[in-house]
Amino acid sequence: MAILYKYSMLSDNRVITSLESSCCFLATLFPKVFCTSILTWSLYVLLFVIPDYVHSWALSTVISITGIVLYALCIFTYYRIIVIGPGSPLDYEELKINNVSRISENPYDTDPAELPPDFLVLHTMKVNGTQGFRYCTKCSVWKPDRCHHCSSSGKCILKMDHYCPWFSTCIGFFNYKFFLQFLCYIAIYCIFLFSICAVIIYQFLVNGLFEDQFISLNLVFLLVLSFAFSLAVSVFALFLIYLCGNNLTTIEFQERRWNGRGSNEGDSRFNYEFDASGKQKKLANIFDLGFRENLKLVLGPNVWTWILPIDINKKSILCEYRNGINFKVDEETYAKYLHNAELQNQLNQQLRSYKDRIRREREANVIDV
Repeated sequence: MAILYKYSMLSDNRVITSLESSCCFLATLFPKVFCTSILTWSLYVLLFVIPDYVHSWALSTVISITGIVLYALCIFTYYRIIVIGPGSPLDYEELKINNVSRISENPYDTDPAELPPDFLVLHTMKVNGTQGFRYCTKCSVWKPDRCHHCSSSGKCILKMDHYCPWFSTCIGFFNYKFFLQFLCYIAIYCIFLFSICAVIIYQFLVNGLFEDQFISLNLVFLLVLSFAFSLAVSVFALFLIYLCGNNLTTIEFQERRWNGRGSNEGDSRFNYEFDASGKQKKLANIFDLGFRENLKLVLGPNVWTWILPIDINKKSILCEYRNGINFKVDEETYAKYLHNAELQNQLNQQLRSYKDRIRREREANVIDV
């Protein structure tokens, strides 16, 4: 009986696990099917419905070709984001930790086998307070700058921006460029569709054609959807361009705004300086190299990489600033952080000396008594 009961429990667990896997698969499949269906339907309307309302063959051809190009860019970039993925420290063998529990128990262990790799030590700007270099106990990896653990993906993400349910994946270092381009493509495509539908419906109403003709509901639905998506996506795209131009991720922007501290400046004790009047002032983003240079870091060095969905990053330790591990920093801001760190160290030494002097005086008074 005991054996049969145990077998029954195992079977039930397998069924539950199978159901969970199926639900997760359907949940990740739905946004892909939905987005692909909406885009494909819009192309259908553009190619087979709109030409009936455009009396110029040349204009209809231009509209169709333009629509096909924009549709292809949107679809290609959408799946490019999913296939490439955001990138993770797990992709690099050099960042994996053999015994993460040992580091957790003794963060000051100097065993070379438990130390971060040299390239991470040389380039890391952020540390975990007084505990040294950041690491993830769930993934058993060292965490480079701007890396965060995503609970939805279940792993650490390089230069994590956010988790996007429309793609069922995270937006991070390696697919951030394509995500920005996708938003721009979608915004342009929706504005293009809205403009065409608006002109056709306007002429249909002004010319009084509604008195003896019916207009396709596909046009009306496309007008409404393209207007809503063009407005929402355009605002989001402009916001993302702003973040990109300031070399901030969405997470870093939120932390700077809500917590009054950045996610990339390391210890918050060094995040401030004082002006000539003695007023405290927050230091700039250490990764901010200027608007144009920041865009070039994400989109690439020339106009073709800006316009077309061309990959410019590589998952290689040797590719210094294109691997999601190392990032260029503003030297002037970096010097200010070093200066603040030196001042903090001097202050700590003075406080330590003061405490030692007070302790010695108290001990001397006790002896005299």
